[in-house]
Amino acid sequence: SSGINAEYGEVEGGVSVRRFELSPDNKITSVSSSETPSQKISSVLKEVFLPQGYPESVSGDYMEYQIWDTLQELCSALNGTLASHATFKGMGVGDATATALGATYTWILKDGSGMISNILFAWSRGTQLDIDAKRWRLFADVVNDLAMLIDLLSPLAPATLFTPIMCLTTVLRSLVGVAGGCTRATIKQHQAIANNTADVSAKDGSQERLSSLVGLFLSMCLMGVVTDSPLLTWPTFLALTFLHLFFNYKACSCLVMCSLNPARYKILLKHWMESEEVLNPHQVNEMEPFITGRALPIVLGASLLRVPQQFTISDLEKDYMLLPDEKGLHVCYRSGVTDETILESFYFAYEIICSGKTETHPSHDAKERYLNFKRRAEEVGWDTSFAPLGVTVLRYRVDH
Repeated sequence: SSGINAEYGEVEGGVSVRRFELSPDNKITSVSSSETPSQKISSVLKEVFLPQGYPESVSGDYMEYQIWDTLQELCSALNGTLASHATFKGMGVGDATATALGATYTWILKDGSGMISNILFAWSRGTQLDIDAKRWRLFADVVNDLAMLIDLLSPLAPATLFTPIMCLTTVLRSLVGVAGGCTRATIKQHQAIANNTADVSAKDGSQERLSSLVGLFLSMCLMGVVTDSPLLTWPTFLALTFLHLFFNYKACSCLVMCSLNPARYKILLKHWMESEEVLNPHQVNEMEPFITGRALPIVLGASLLRVPQQFTISDLEKDYMLLPDEKGLHVCYRSGVTDETILESFYFAYEIICSGKTETHPSHDAKERYLNFKRRAEEVGWDTSFAPLGVTVLRYRVDH
């Protein structure tokens, strides 16, 4: 009201940065800045390395994951320096008898091997990377450490084996590139809750570059100490490898995915059918066996030709059919089926596997139970809008 001064605040990323005053004539003037010099420095670093709007613009597991991920990147960079030193030594750097032509042939062969293996791995495992992002993320780092181990051993091998060894490590690194890059993209999509995937990915790249810069500096110090000293090289490599894998495991463990892949869906359904309790994403992700795990005998998107069971024309009018056999259960989908229907079909497929029923379609009461489960799952935070369940693209069509 007139004659009364009102004070207002301005926040950035949930932190108060300055206060304003509304004068009696309705003019806003700056009163004071709430930021101390250290807060201003922190604000600049936050703008450079964190997504805009942090922490509201990212998932709750963002910071913990990024800390572990940065630590594992640092360990990998240090190990990479040791591996590169061994590789250059094996290629003849510093050896007067080595030729540039021989090194060039080796380089061409190893790059060609990597390109071919990249294509083959993406073809054979591409769809799996979205489904089990945690498992394949860890797989990438284990294989990367294996490649560096082989690099370190390569100078001990006969010269005639050096080129095949380089081709092998390049093949391994191509698997790392595909698995690591694709799963990183999936994780960034999970973290970007404000439609800001590009910003989250860009800032992740900035954090990675900073980690690499620190790694370069530490590598120079490291190489001056451990070069040509196996007594220091191997303990250093093994210690860094252990830390690298530990940090990666912690990074994957802290992720709280809200999508329903087969492993998480199985845990959720098991508890629901035993106690009618719907676990939230935090509880299920803590129980998810992303290192090991046995696949359910359920084929989603099976071909009608591979199913021995008889079905009728009325069966083909449904969105999907549940067809069990002695090996498990086949789910056949009609053309145009949605992700929500696929999630529904997995629910009943799991129910049949556990109960031993033989029905091809759920009853009305069963569908009511599923809708109740779906509603409660959404209430506790599960995303049922898409189905990363490893469904094939085979569909049946009814032409009238």
